[in-house]
Amino acid sequence: MNKDQFHLVIIEDNLIIQKVLEEHFSASQSFNLLFCASSVEEFIGKWNEERIDILLCDIGLPGKSGIEATWYVKRKSSATQVVMFTVFEDKETIFQALCAGASGYLLKDTPLVKVEEQLLEVLDGGAVMSPQVARMVVGYFNPLLDKRENKAIERLTQREIEIVSMLQHGATYRAVAERLFISVDTVKFHIRNIYSKLQVNSRSELVNKY
Repeated sequence: MNKDQFHLVIIEDNLIIQKVLEEHFSASQSFNLLFCASSVEEFIGKWNEERIDILLCDIGLPGKSGIEATWYVKRKSSATQVVMFTVFEDKETIFQALCAGASGYLLKDTPLVKVEEQLLEVLDGGAVMSPQVARMVVGYFNPLLDKRENKAIERLTQREIEIVSMLQHGATYRAVAERLFISVDTVKFHIRNIYSKLQVNSRSELVNKY
């Protein structure tokens, strides 16, 4: 281990995503991956009070949530930075994570190279968010902005465009979910939003209109 490397821990219950993250950061020149855990409870059991510079943590975990993990870590080690890594995009969850002390909120479709860059930015004193998350934070604190820019909000998001594109090429909901590392229920949630924005009622109507 290089003494200049930052100590990183990952909490992620999706073992496929956890393995991808583990392989990436194990080869990183900037980070020393101490260990991975699949739950907050497993993390607490593995953490022997060694220094953790940054924790990359999912929110939707079995048992205690990532937000509870953030509260726990910040009480034990205020210097440890916590970055949420999740598929949740609702304003309330984002706000709760920030209130707990999280320094960043990244969505799971963020490229790994970008994730590493943004973790380093947090360790350099910054705070990071995926663009759509930043937009939600602005909307949370300034609801009037949402009203003024109603037309812009009605446009499809980048994630929604990706989903429509895959549907156009014949992908099933499950195939979309596996490709984007999200659940089938999350795909259905996005599709309901797409139907509403484009005022369509079926997949065939969606593909034809889009």
